Amino acid sequence: MIILKPDRAGINQAVAILKKGGVIVYPTDTAYALGGFFDSKKVTQKILKIKNRKDKKFTIIAANLNQVKAHFSFNIQQENLAKKYWPGALSIIVSKRVAVRVPRNRVALLLAERTGRPLIATSANITGQKTLYWDQAIIKQFKNKKNRPNLILAAGRLPKVKTSTVVKVLPNKLEIIRPGKIKL
Repeated sequence: MIILKPDRAGINQAVAILKKGGVIVYPTDTAYALGGFFDSKKVTQKILKIKNRKDKKFTIIAANLNQVKAHFSFNIQQENLAKKYWPGALSIIVSKRVAVRVPRNRVALLLAERTGRPLIATSANITGQKTLYWDQAIIKQFKNKKNRPNLILAAGRLPKVKTSTVVKVLPNKLEIIRPGKIKL
C-alpha cells in the first residue's frame, strides 16, 4: 500500500494506478473516499472486499456535468438540479445502483478529469464503522488488512461535514433517499 500526499506526483501516481484497474483512497468535499473506475467489475469486487460489504450501490463522482452526461442518462430535472447544486454534496440517482455528483474538492475533480472517467466514491471506512476524516485513521485501518487499497492520497485531517444528500428525481417531485449536507 502506497501512501502519498495529493500533490502533483501523488495525483500522477494515483491516476496511473486507477488506469491499471487499481483502487485508491482520496479526499473529497465530504470525507475520504475509496474508489476506482465505476464501470469495472474487477474494481467493484475489490472495493466490496476492502469494505467487507455486499451492497453494490455506490456514489460516483465526475469531473463535470459533461462527463456525467457522457456516461449516464440524465433528464432535464436532473440536469437542472445539477446546474444548481454542483459542484457540491448532492448525489443524484441515475440507476438502481448508482448516484452521481460533481464534488467541490480539487483532488477528487482532478482524478476524475485526468482519468477521463467517473470514479466510485464510497466512504473509505470498513462497513459498519464510522466515516473517516483523518488520513492517519485510514492508514491504521488498512495497515494489517489483506484486502486494502493500492494507494492512499493522504491529505491530512478533513473537516467533519455531513455526507452528500442523495436524491431520486421522480415526475413532479424529489425523493430524499439520504439527508445530507445539501437541503432541498
